[in-house]
Amino acid sequence: MLNPPIYIEGMLGMGDTIYQRAFLKNLPAGTYIKTSWPELYEDLPIKPVRSDTTLRTQRKNEMQSEATFYPPPSPRQTKRIFYGPADLARGSIFDAMRKQFGVDPAVLDLPSFGSPLFTAQKPIAVIRPATVRSEWRSDSRNPDPDYLVQASRILRQNFFVISVADLKEGEEWLVGDEPEADLNLHAGELDIKELMRLVEHAAVVVSPVGWALPAAIAYKTPVYVVAGGRGGHNAPEIVTDPDMDLRCVGWAIPDNYCRCEAWDHQCDRRISNFESKFEAWLNEVVLSRIEQRAGIPPRAGDRALSGS
Repeated sequence: MLNPPIYIEGMLGMGDTIYQRAFLKNLPAGTYIKTSWPELYEDLPIKPVRSDTTLRTQRKNEMQSEATFYPPPSPRQTKRIFYGPADLARGSIFDAMRKQFGVDPAVLDLPSFGSPLFTAQKPIAVIRPATVRSEWRSDSRNPDPDYLVQASRILRQNFFVISVADLKEGEEWLVGDEPEADLNLHAGELDIKELMRLVEHAAVVVSPVGWALPAAIAYKTPVYVVAGGRGGHNAPEIVTDPDMDLRCVGWAIPDNYCRCEAWDHQCDRRISNFESKFEAWLNEVVLSRIEQRAGIPPRAGDRALSGS
């Protein structure tokens, strides 16, 4: 008798959806997954199942999605994907998913959704502001938003900066001042495919810990993460994994990095010499790459690309 199809009780966060994709690639064709983001799996031989979630952004995408959803199979083999404090105390998000999926991950990637969404006279940089959501509070994870403002000012010297968020009064809001950008898209103007196109074709992404990190890794877009607190859930070794290509990932880590697990802890977010650290990474990993592609000779003192 054939085994019944696999049904994945998937996680619904956009970032977790991207992480899960690496494992789904190593599951049998015809696997089902509960998801709000079927577009991120549309090139895989899997069958999305509606989540019927009440989470705001997820529900919005699920309701407007043009993807085909399937009813859950019956009978089925169910695998529930989840990680909590105990899982993250033992290893990374990928470690928890290895155990629950029962397979190792394939290469972390994403489908291409087409040509660049925007064109400008300068290369495009994407920046994510610090935000808080009422339905899932993680205030302590955010960096001091002033560092994102500083990063945006540096970016605007050489890049056309686009700031993206999906804000709604009382449900998701900015923390501190918004980054300085040439274009603000803060009301969820981009659908999931447009958002991924933006990340895929950007020259660089700057963001707090969140979905932009795995999305940029998947598209091999250089990404600089400005960390805040709650390191017990968000430290680099937790939200990334050695199986990922991290050569173009940079981090700004607070001097006294807080490893707490509390969403409301007053973590110490101070980062010494932030501007000089960010400028050094930007010159080494991003601007040197742009100049190389343009045929501009290396500047004196330039070093080889690294993902440190």
